[in-house]
Amino acid sequence: MFVALCMALITQASPADLAIVNGRIWTDGQIQKADCLVVSKGRVVYLGGLSGLRLGKSTKVIDAKQAVVIPGIIDSHTHLMEGGVSLLEQLDLRGAKSKADFIRMVREFAAKLPKDKWVMGHSWSAESWPEKEQPTKEWIDEATGGRPALLERMDGHSLLANSEALRLSNITKDGPGDFPGGVIDRDAQTKEPTGILRERAMGLVRAPAPSEADVYRGFVKAVEQANRFGVTGAADIASTFRVNAFQQYATGKNPTFRIGFYSRTDSWPMAFQALRAAKKVPGWFHPNGVKAYMDGSLGSRTAFMHDPFTTPLPHQPKNWRGVPMPGVVDGTYATRFKEAGRLGYQVIVHAIGDQANHDVLGLFGTVSGVQSKRFRIEHVQHLMPEDYGMFARYGVIASYQPYHKADDGRYCEEVLGTERSRSSYAFKSMIQNKARLAFGSDWPVVTINPWEGISAAVTGKIMTGKVWMPHQNISLNQALDAYTRGSAYGMFMEKEIGSLKPGFRADIVILDRDPFKPGVDLAKVKPKSLWVEGRKVF
Repeated sequence: MFVALCMALITQASPADLAIVNGRIWTDGQIQKADCLVVSKGRVVYLGGLSGLRLGKSTKVIDAKQAVVIPGIIDSHTHLMEGGVSLLEQLDLRGAKSKADFIRMVREFAAKLPKDKWVMGHSWSAESWPEKEQPTKEWIDEATGGRPALLERMDGHSLLANSEALRLSNITKDGPGDFPGGVIDRDAQTKEPTGILRERAMGLVRAPAPSEADVYRGFVKAVEQANRFGVTGAADIASTFRVNAFQQYATGKNPTFRIGFYSRTDSWPMAFQALRAAKKVPGWFHPNGVKAYMDGSLGSRTAFMHDPFTTPLPHQPKNWRGVPMPGVVDGTYATRFKEAGRLGYQVIVHAIGDQANHDVLGLFGTVSGVQSKRFRIEHVQHLMPEDYGMFARYGVIASYQPYHKADDGRYCEEVLGTERSRSSYAFKSMIQNKARLAFGSDWPVVTINPWEGISAAVTGKIMTGKVWMPHQNISLNQALDAYTRGSAYGMFMEKEIGSLKPGFRADIVILDRDPFKPGVDLAKVKPKSLWVEGRKVF
């Protein structure tokens, strides 16, 4: 009946490509007083009621049947280009439930590989296992059958190498020693490396690099996975060498994903050069800026904290505060952040510990005109309460990955104590202090499914099923806004994507259930259908 009424209003005067009717349109932080959305030439041209609706005979009309319709989700922090390789020939250890399970998975995977093939894996985390000990090379030496092996922890800030990989890399009980930003775990008595390498020490082991073709193939698979969850764009962090691949995708046939590109800063001059040379593809590929690291992660105990960890790992001293990166202590960042600001590049900085966040805010504050540059802090996991207001003061965007709360909440109080944990993942406190939030996933560290993150931010539920630190919970409207308008603003695209209103690119998701319905499991919400620039993806 409703669609028939809409069709009766069709006119030749202003033809449109697509009309979604009888929907509950959510955009700009709330459900709108509109049930019709019209698209022409890839843009939203009308949002409102039936009166004034003008369609053409060729217009495709979709009856949303009162489903909630939202803009395409924009992920504020991914590694799709480089992380996509993990979808090809690597072992996903996310499902390991114990030490024995971990070893079994490695053994079964390695047995299928050629003898000369490295065993590559990712996403293990011992914190949820019955055995709380960290894995060592001895766990996997026999299981890998003499092949070299590298198994990256889920946070990407430490890895486990077996004896063969350490031998090939000349890492022995005699050296090399630790260096700024890098830690090699060693047995306290023998000084023999345990196999765990943290932060920059991970780079001491060089596995064969994937081919350019494999990197691109993995990226395409990652985009397909993101689209299935209704994600249509991301701020993606990658090597300077990936610019051409991004541009290839953006100028190819019917792309379905928008990229704001941020170059790694292994070499600041090279990063700046890559950004200068990169060609913007409007709406699809925007070379925005550079990414730096202030510290490591909570799980690896390399986050840089103001006070020592309550429970450092066994090999760490009792006063262990984490690992600040060399650029923090040698003055490099103070110089390079200002240089990036002068050149017009956006600076985004990984900071997890409360001291790391405090220090990067201080550095940002020295940059001329920082309030208008949209510099960002990535992760923002642990803060000193006195720093909440500094984000709004300096115009700094808080780029959170809320599903990390579901993981870290299992052990955060054990590591930091209850009082410090109260200002962890401070979503509500930050909003109350006028900070701009952008939400993302940090894929492939965790799932790219935005509804897992939204659930964590709204309910405070962590992986154990427990509700943790609910005083920092925010509303569904606020969480969705951070995943749409907030992320679009965070990559200078808020005038094109992140909203459903006339003039915006028509990236549209129709949801399979009503997330606003009381009692709904937010983590299980998913798209029923997706359009990108008015083209149906599924």
